[in-house]
Amino acid sequence: MTPIPPIVELRQYTLHPGQFDVLIELFERELIEPHEALGVHVVGIFRDLDAPDRFVWLRGFDDMASRPAALAAFYDGPAWQRHRTAANATMIDSDDVLLLNPATPHAQAGAAGLVSITICPLRASAGDLLDGFERELRASWVVAGASWVIGFVTDPTPNNYPRLPVREGESVIVWLSGFADAAAQSRHADHLAASPEWRAWCAQLAAAPQTLRLAPTARSSIAPEFIGRPHDFDFLVGRWHVRNRRLKQRHVGSDDWDEFPGIEQAWSHLGGIVSVDQIEFPTRGFSGGTVRTLDLSTQRWSIYWINSRTGRLEPPVQGGFSGDRGEFSGDDDDEGRPVKVRFLWERLGPDAARWSQAFSLDGHVWETNWIMEMQRAD
Repeated sequence: MTPIPPIVELRQYTLHPGQFDVLIELFERELIEPHEALGVHVVGIFRDLDAPDRFVWLRGFDDMASRPAALAAFYDGPAWQRHRTAANATMIDSDDVLLLNPATPHAQAGAAGLVSITICPLRASAGDLLDGFERELRASWVVAGASWVIGFVTDPTPNNYPRLPVREGESVIVWLSGFADAAAQSRHADHLAASPEWRAWCAQLAAAPQTLRLAPTARSSIAPEFIGRPHDFDFLVGRWHVRNRRLKQRHVGSDDWDEFPGIEQAWSHLGGIVSVDQIEFPTRGFSGGTVRTLDLSTQRWSIYWINSRTGRLEPPVQGGFSGDRGEFSGDDDDEGRPVKVRFLWERLGPDAARWSQAFSLDGHVWETNWIMEMQRAD
């Protein structure tokens, strides 16, 4: 589940043609952790299925009072200053921003292979419309295929960070809904089109709703359900050249990376439910091994790491894949300090892959500290 903060920005960017993948690669590699280190929650990152040059994301804050200082620290900070020219070069417009509050406290978004955002401009009381939805529509909305639905209303507070414009002077209700896949969302849309209750609810709006159909990107917190299946790691079988980037210092806000090569060899066993690899770091004087096992009853992988310097089997991280993205998490220690640890695997076609490791001291703010870019060697 993904907690929804009390203050949320719904941000829609119009990009130059063909620049979406350029921006996403930069954003997910360099800009998520600097946000989260400042207490700014990157709630969701999405590809618009109907507008390939639109980037949609949700950014959240614990309260309005902390928003100006957090944004100033990010936009004046080293990560944005280093990458802003490249990021801005992908964009035509980044000013389409709604400042929102969840309609119910402590809302949480579940897993979703597709997310819809329905923006409803108001001329009546938001409270009356929300009550009508809860009374007449929520149950059928879910029965029709939505896994979950969360309502938002416009935050009436004046924009307290004027360096970034927001859409002021308008009032909306926004429905954020999760679906297993595009087919489920399509069935849901057909149900709404045929629903007299939905048409009656929409008749109270100032204009027709706008619906965005969004696919979560690789590092979106709102993401598909991750499960384990046999052969998930068969893509690793073979020999790989590995470019490593590893933070020199962790938990201090550092952006100083050490880069070094590696050579990895991987195998698959027992019909694809066991994966083993060994990686050599010739310029660092150590090597490592990984054992991955799939529990068929729970559909979860456990991943164990062994460092040649200790010979110790480290505590596992557990998780699975959704599409070509794998996410695995667990508990560990970093030089004697308890941490949460998260692995992300990205399958990038037959001859490329990416692995990254992040630590968190509190389970909320994550810092990526090791990235492996892999190219097949044979």
